[in-house]
Amino acid sequence: MDAVGLSILEQELNADLLVLRDASAKARERLAARAPGFAEACAYELARHYAVIEKAFERICQAFENHFDKRADYHERLLQRVVLDLPGIRPAFVPSDAVAVLRELKGFRHVVHHAYDLTLRPERLVELTVMATKVTEDFAGWLEGFVRAVRKEQGW
Repeated sequence: MDAVGLSILEQELNADLLVLRDASAKARERLAARAPGFAEACAYELARHYAVIEKAFERICQAFENHFDKRADYHERLLQRVVLDLPGIRPAFVPSDAVAVLRELKGFRHVVHHAYDLTLRPERLVELTVMATKVTEDFAGWLEGFVRAVRKEQGW
């Protein structure tokens, strides 16, 4: 990874962060409004939130590892990959203590994406929205720490 590539990646991840902030804010707004269809609207924003998380993880893996095979267990392997500290390649992006929350959000995105008959429970949407908001807040710190660690490892 050269300095230009890292700068581009950092800008892309910052753009992802803006979308994460938007999705988590809209999920909170939909829950608070309790208008007709609020649960479905909130679920959509939560699914969008995790889709952006995955896109960010893909960007990192592609930038440093050049590829990441999309197999049946792709979503879980991607999450496991960004927790790894790969000396000489890249530092970890996500701390291991964040994996459980990310798995909850990943699982919900999967259900929303694949379920044909789904009853959404408002209390579960509240839990997931709190999780998404926390991940969004943490993402900025993960990004900052990641970029700092890459620069240090590269001697910039």
